[in-house]
Amino acid sequence: MDIETCKPYKLKLKRLGEKRALVSLSNLEDWCEEMCLVFDRDVLNKNSSTNKTLHWLINAYPLILAYQGKIQESEFFLHRVIAYWSDKFLQDKNNQNLINLIDPTINLLRLYKLTNQHSAFQQLMCETAILDNTNKTKLGSISVNREVLGEQWNTLYTATLDEILKYNLLESKHNEVLKIRETIPQQYREKNLYIEAEIVACISLEKFEDAIQLCWSQINKSTCIKSGVYSYRLYETFKAMGLAVKAETVMKHLISNMEKTPLDSLSKLSFSSCIIEEKKLSIESLLVQKTLNQYENIKDEFNYGMTLCNLQSNHPTNHNKEKLLKLYEKTDYKILKNRIEILFNIKNKKKPTSNVWLPKISNHLNEIIV
Repeated sequence: MDIETCKPYKLKLKRLGEKRALVSLSNLEDWCEEMCLVFDRDVLNKNSSTNKTLHWLINAYPLILAYQGKIQESEFFLHRVIAYWSDKFLQDKNNQNLINLIDPTINLLRLYKLTNQHSAFQQLMCETAILDNTNKTKLGSISVNREVLGEQWNTLYTATLDEILKYNLLESKHNEVLKIRETIPQQYREKNLYIEAEIVACISLEKFEDAIQLCWSQINKSTCIKSGVYSYRLYETFKAMGLAVKAETVMKHLISNMEKTPLDSLSKLSFSSCIIEEKKLSIESLLVQKTLNQYENIKDEFNYGMTLCNLQSNHPTNHNKEKLLKLYEKTDYKILKNRIEILFNIKNKKKPTSNVWLPKISNHLNEIIV
């Protein structure tokens, strides 16, 4: 019999097809050091509105704080950044300062979503109001129309749509995901960010035939990682239906294809890690070896450590335990630290490592974002 009688399958709610170049979130100490160096080289005594390096630093800094578990500090800094660019625009009426408001606004939405600040998320989403299709939005304290933002309007619309879709899936508001299709323009209905969310909603609502049709449609017209993502969602559909044999057939082909695929982007690496976790693959697996090697090559401490944790949970070895304990001694990533503490039942938790570069970049940015 193909039908499974085990407990209901738990879907992956995180979108698997996000585009990410091969730029890793390396050790936070090294990251902060790099930020200090480029600040001295590219930011000092230069115009802030058009300085791309400064924009990168301002957007990366609250992310570093969040990775360290400093959520309130991260949120406070984002509010300061939004006020900073708003004031700059009111002073010089330079539209670039309005465009500079997009990233911190979206990052604040993401922070609210990830920290379960539901009312704050909803309020900011209502203030932004870009999905109501009036061609007007609010960034900071400033009302903006589509003409002013130009090409960046699509960036803001896409990012906002992505966040509301993720939020609705996390909150099990599956019908809301499907209703959004009726209100967004056709060009956004055809984007992978909506289609993948639509499939997850269909599976959750047990609209299995709709999910299968959507998966096959995308598999047949997609290549490489996108095709793999929809194959994974097809696997999930069969799992949710209790069709174990069909699900395993899809997964077998998916693993085989991923073993032949160069893991040359963080999207592919993250997707590979997802497969490793789902199928509880061991260190003997070619896909596991490829994934770990590439994480090491790009010095991605966080994802390397989290993948090792998954391996240790399912296939414990002394060798991997030693690696993880060494990571625990030096990493600043709070989520990774917590995962290792739970894995090895660490009682005397190690205090955060002393980051000498974080205070330096903090001082630099605080001198600008007043």
